[in-house]
Amino acid sequence: MALETRVIEEFRSELRSVDINEAPYDKQGYHLAIEARTGNLQNIVDFFDKREFYIVDLFCVDYQDYLELVYFFNTHRELCRIKVTLKLDPEKPVAPTISNIYPMASWYEREVHEFFGVYFEGHPNLTYLFLHDGIDHYPLRKKHVPVPDEDKKLLNSFKPQEEEDCFFINLGPQHPSTHGVLRVVLKMDGEYIISADPVLGYLHRMHEKMAEKKSYAQFLPNPARMDYPGALLFNLAHVETVEKLCGIEVPERAKYIRTITCELNRIASHLLWLGSFPADLGGLTPFLYAFDDRENILDILEDVTGSRLTYCYFRFGGLYNDINEERFVSATKRFVERMRKRFDMYDKLITGNVIFINRITNIGIMEQAMIRKYGASGPFTRSTGIPFDMRKVDPYAAYGSIDFEIPTGHIGDNMDRYRVRMKEMEISLNIIEEGIKKLPQGPFKAEKVPKKLKPPKGDIYNAVESTRGETGVYIVSDESDTPYRMRWRVPSFSNLMTFPYLAQGVLIADAIATLGSYDIVVPEMDR
Repeated sequence: MALETRVIEEFRSELRSVDINEAPYDKQGYHLAIEARTGNLQNIVDFFDKREFYIVDLFCVDYQDYLELVYFFNTHRELCRIKVTLKLDPEKPVAPTISNIYPMASWYEREVHEFFGVYFEGHPNLTYLFLHDGIDHYPLRKKHVPVPDEDKKLLNSFKPQEEEDCFFINLGPQHPSTHGVLRVVLKMDGEYIISADPVLGYLHRMHEKMAEKKSYAQFLPNPARMDYPGALLFNLAHVETVEKLCGIEVPERAKYIRTITCELNRIASHLLWLGSFPADLGGLTPFLYAFDDRENILDILEDVTGSRLTYCYFRFGGLYNDINEERFVSATKRFVERMRKRFDMYDKLITGNVIFINRITNIGIMEQAMIRKYGASGPFTRSTGIPFDMRKVDPYAAYGSIDFEIPTGHIGDNMDRYRVRMKEMEISLNIIEEGIKKLPQGPFKAEKVPKKLKPPKGDIYNAVESTRGETGVYIVSDESDTPYRMRWRVPSFSNLMTFPYLAQGVLIADAIATLGSYDIVVPEMDR
């Protein structure tokens, strides 16, 4: 019996007054849909928590007649994505918080509050997360809805309070160990951290609002500006979601080229992290070697895409252009051969370095039980021993035709996160090699794809495994050539929000090591 069928039976037995309906997964990207009310939302969420579902995302859609909160849940055991919706009065939108059940919801609810004006009863801290007190209206509402004075006071109420025997330190926003324009307000007792509060928004560019103002094709360059080290994977998330929404079939050749180039980009992104992580701990030499290897990948991808960083190579129905097979394949094979030899050098230089080992082993341990509470994903999740990877769980592109393993850790510490990413690079090389062997001939783009896409009315959620984890795109279509709503579920956001949990009570030096192990991308979080 499929998991979604068992969930339906248990749900109807336990919550008889709430309807649960099956959805066509191939068309909408979720298996079940539930319409909640404010009075039973907590019971519904508690139902999924007891069955060890993780929180995928929480966001809002303004349908003007009402606001709709959308909650997505899934499991690490097998794919069973469930959508829960809650309709609210747009004049006075109030909903109960679920942060008491899923701590990650606290951060999502803050985002919804500042962008839509939804008040979450019981939320401990509805202050600004991405915006600032110069914003005089809720930016993702369809109509101009001003921010009332009392809400401005609430949103702008974050002010660290000095206490006896403690002080505050700003980690960032201009600091190498924050890997970008991120600020973390640390409350300190000597060298030990009492609490850590991430402050975002320094790079906020309102990509989701831009999506509402651009056609699907005009939005193509935007995803690369979110996750710039892994731009092709975000590019793929966008085009695949639109293709599923429009029913566009992609040629096999394009699927394989997408897979190969994405894995090259994954390695390039991991190498950026590999150089930066030891640098956080004082070891600058690995940075030079990692960037030397990374430059070889950028040369290959530049030849194909015309860019070295913010790639926009994939198109609806295939690719912008075909590869020069002789030049691309020979260059890629040379890189694979070179990279395999480099792992021995990295083992001696980094993995076996006694200082590096002592700085990260048994530090920043994340328990499996907390992974689902925050909806963390990617290598961060796999380091705890959970073998969850969207490429395996819900194959896309050519991943379903290529055999590869999923590396996992043991205890989820900084060392496990390091080892998982190192192993992932080796596995990416295997995927690239097999992809090249199986690369079929044929067209690189589907025929007769309209220049102006007008998808049918409805919604869809689609996810890929980007460098840092589950990257999901949710689109609401109103049959126009512009998305009515486009939501980006980015892995760095949910991964980073575990940091306050892991940083509490540890030395600041250890916290910096933990933050370096995350491999966060700040523009991805700020969107």
